[in-house]
Amino acid sequence: MRNSIPRRGLHNMQTRASRKAVASLQTPELYLKLTSLEIERSRRAIELESLLERVDILTNRIQTIVQEQESLQIRIAAQQQPPLATQAPSANQNRNVGFTY
Repeated sequence: MRNSIPRRGLHNMQTRASRKAVASLQTPELYLKLTSLEIERSRRAIELESLLERVDILTNRIQTIVQEQESLQIRIAAQQQPPLATQAPSANQNRNVGFTY
């Protein structure tokens, strides 16, 4: 028969640190938390600025690539020769070659 009471392991134990509620923080701890949040906000703002700069660089490069592709397609169209006859010679044309020995 299995015991209906669950076993308590290390992950179920509560420590004194986990019992401390956020509402019971003292004033110095609140200032420390406030300062850490301000530092994180500053870091995220710097990351955002660098990300936006990177997006601008990538967007400009994509536009340059599209312009280069269009100019190359124009050059290719200008250089193309009209296609040569694509039909193979018929069997009758091959008989009348006219070689004599």
